[in-house]
Amino acid sequence: MNNSLFLKYYLLEIAHFNPKYILMVGILLMSCEDSIFNNSDEIKYVNPADWVELYNPTNESITIGLWVFKDGNDDHIFIIPENQILEPDQYLVLCKDSLAFNDNFPNISNFIGEFDFGLNGGGELVRLFDAEGGTVDEVDYDDSSPWPLEPDGNGPTLELIHPSLDNGLGENWAASDINGGTPGMVNSVYTADSSNSLVSGIVINEINYNSPDE
Repeated sequence: MNNSLFLKYYLLEIAHFNPKYILMVGILLMSCEDSIFNNSDEIKYVNPADWVELYNPTNESITIGLWVFKDGNDDHIFIIPENQILEPDQYLVLCKDSLAFNDNFPNISNFIGEFDFGLNGGGELVRLFDAEGGTVDEVDYDDSSPWPLEPDGNGPTLELIHPSLDNGLGENWAASDINGGTPGMVNSVYTADSSNSLVSGIVINEINYNSPDE
């Protein structure tokens, strides 16, 4: 029996044998309920380790098998499995820890892993290359303005406001409205694009770097 449940049991016993304390016990019981609720909220969200979401905003299926994901270190390499295809308007999450990710997002199946390096909470370059070594996309994110400050280990992720915007600019990103972000689905901060930007291919669309700096 945890401490909160024991306290509730004890207070009910007091009220049973001393009716004049019923009001006081009722107030204390409400406090116990709040404590239990808050504790369950804290336990509910567990850091799923670092991950990056790719998005295909085009009208074409794109074969991304053998593409390479890196951070700023060329020795840190994750190769996307062969024959992997990203369909139009679909997402794929690259994650550091598949088990942790699945524990936190059991309803999300469009993820692969694992890359064996972490994403620095103080800012870092993340890059995506095609099978021939050409740069597909890169984001050099930071944890200072104009980049959003909240994703730095506080629960929210870094979400691109719209996939057609320049994801190299901090002002085009925002902290997710949801702790843990929206991996494998439309971003919580998505807004209709008012620019004339053109999308040419796969984009890095969301980043979770809540793990310790590495």
